Amino acid sequence: QASPWANPGDSSLRSDVEILANYGLISGPVNNWPIPWKQITRDLHKADEMNLPAYVKAALNRVEEKIPKKINVKAKAYYTNKVDYFRGFEDSGRGKAEIESNLEFNFSDSSINLSAHYNDNDDFNLDGSYLNHDFGNWSVYAGSVERWWGPGKETTTLLSTNARPMPSIGIRRVEPKPFKTKWLSWMGPWSGEIFISKMDKNRVIPEPIFVGMKLAFEPVRNFEVGLARTLMLCGQNRPCGSKQWINGLVAIGDLDNRGPVAEQPGNQLAMLYLSYSFNVKENTNLKIYAEGTAEDIVVVAPYTYSRLIGASLYGPVNENGDQYRLTVEYSDTTGSLVWFFGEQRKGVMYNHFIYKSGYRYYDRVIGHALDSNSQYATLNATLVKSNGWEYSVKYQNILINSENNNKNHLSISRERINSLALDIKTETQFGIIRLNGNIMDNYINTPNENKVNLEGGIIWEIGF
Repeated sequence: QASPWANPGDSSLRSDVEILANYGLISGPVNNWPIPWKQITRDLHKADEMNLPAYVKAALNRVEEKIPKKINVKAKAYYTNKVDYFRGFEDSGRGKAEIESNLEFNFSDSSINLSAHYNDNDDFNLDGSYLNHDFGNWSVYAGSVERWWGPGKETTTLLSTNARPMPSIGIRRVEPKPFKTKWLSWMGPWSGEIFISKMDKNRVIPEPIFVGMKLAFEPVRNFEVGLARTLMLCGQNRPCGSKQWINGLVAIGDLDNRGPVAEQPGNQLAMLYLSYSFNVKENTNLKIYAEGTAEDIVVVAPYTYSRLIGASLYGPVNENGDQYRLTVEYSDTTGSLVWFFGEQRKGVMYNHFIYKSGYRYYDRVIGHALDSNSQYATLNATLVKSNGWEYSVKYQNILINSENNNKNHLSISRERINSLALDIKTETQFGIIRLNGNIMDNYINTPNENKVNLEGGIIWEIGF
């Protein structure tokens, strides 16, 4: 298939990919999205010679049904009574009402995707549109591409889909084949990406340049290591010469977020994540993962980390192909000296003393959806039926803007929120329909007020 990649936004596909990877039907890193379709489909033929559990066969069938054709046409409609302030991996609208249409053409080595969005705020955009061409095992692209880097199921700390995608040009590896040289073959299958974007105008320093770099590898089967960096530099009335670029990429000592303003190359963050999937007993699997994103650096050591840790247990419910998944996850964007330990530097994450608009695009954080000084804990239970129905119940305990200051742009006030959400998704002859409801004992930006809030929404997707 020529379609270059599967975009973030489909939690069901992501879950199925992880199941197939755990059984050796997909090799290489699977935590960073978009993920190439060639990586997903390359080894699926091995299933013909394997005695797979029924729920794995069901996951394989769902993945194969989603493989794009040469021409793909899709329309999607969103409606909710309240704008979702917490945008996770699963696709959702960025307004109360939104219409999306997609038209994709796939040729032998090239792809064109045209995506148009219109919402109730009279906002029309072409987010998700791109041009792509493969040169051997490398894919070169230009467009507004959604990205999710890291193993987090509910959120991630460096690069998520919380903010709109930035127009960018980039290059990424297609199939994660190992190095042939003995010096690097120990890394196993690996993937990489570099992209460069221009940010929005409505900032204290308008239109800075945003650079992202990512390397992920699998030295042991189902054990994944990821390293990533982002860099914000230049912009109106800021120096943008070779010195700033070199200093920004080197990022040693006072060249990163410290020292005199004139010597600063820009705002930089760096992420490390680890994940490991294994069998705890026959047909029952566990994935554990952790990630940390550092906001600053001293000498050569990154420090002031936001962090995330989680575990996901999944397996069959019966012999008919039904499956369950239980996920627990905790994250904290209050900067700590060394990942989970040490002195806290509150209000540092996603903020910068020169780029005062911070690590945000159109005022939404590019990383963790809850912005700075926030904590998030969740327990999610999902049942996937072989007949196409999917049920999910999720409890969330959220603390937003714990310091009650202006370092958090999502909520002007400190808010503690308990939430219980129900999500139902099914495929019908009229397309995919997803219903969701959420009851909360509080809401963002409601100082000195605690009252029950109800959210409800529907998503309808049809493909041709």
